[in-house]
Amino acid sequence: MSRRRLPRRFPFGLALAAAATLVLAPQALGQSATLRMNGDRSNAAACGAYAATNDAPDDAIAACTRAIEAEHLDPPSLITTRMNRGNLYLRRNDPQHAIADFDAIIAMDRRNPEARLDRGVALMMQGQPGQAVAVITEALTLGVHEPQKAYYDRAAAREALGDIRGAYEDYSTALQIAPDWGPANAEMQRLAQQRQQMLATALSNEPGHYISIPGFPAAPNADSGPI
Repeated sequence: MSRRRLPRRFPFGLALAAAATLVLAPQALGQSATLRMNGDRSNAAACGAYAATNDAPDDAIAACTRAIEAEHLDPPSLITTRMNRGNLYLRRNDPQHAIADFDAIIAMDRRNPEARLDRGVALMMQGQPGQAVAVITEALTLGVHEPQKAYYDRAAAREALGDIRGAYEDYSTALQIAPDWGPANAEMQRLAQQRQQMLATALSNEPGHYISIPGFPAAPNADSGPI
């Protein structure tokens, strides 16, 4: 899905879902699972082929635009082509144009969860994590194809808002859905290490006292239990 500089972890190429590890790396692009083509026209097919790669050249956008504007695609193919172009825009760090495509899809199909999920990623790229949480939650309610990626993206948005507990819960849910999934597992470990480091620092300053760390539950001494 796309990439503007957000906090660091939004995995950007994995499926867009990792809403990108927040600098949005090309691998996070897509935790949305919709880089497919249903149309059989030449430009629409080219658009889909580009969307399935890690590249997003000007030719890719041009092919998608020609398909949308001139190929008279049926509604399902038009939705797929707009989804592909939206993902290409995300890959080009252009969330504004991506959102325009996702909004057009939602106008055609009010219950499209993938467009909402990718819209949430684009909002993160624009530095709007609060709106991203709301939109990604809608996507989850409607039933996204790969919910673990949506939980991962929402976790990144919650962390950007300072909701560490919520982020931990969403990363944990992602792992419950897809055990041993690398990106979510790495974020869980990072949060656990962050907590331990903060506890160690706090304990060195306040030995023998109960420690309260913003974003984490209070814990006595060097408690290493779950966040």
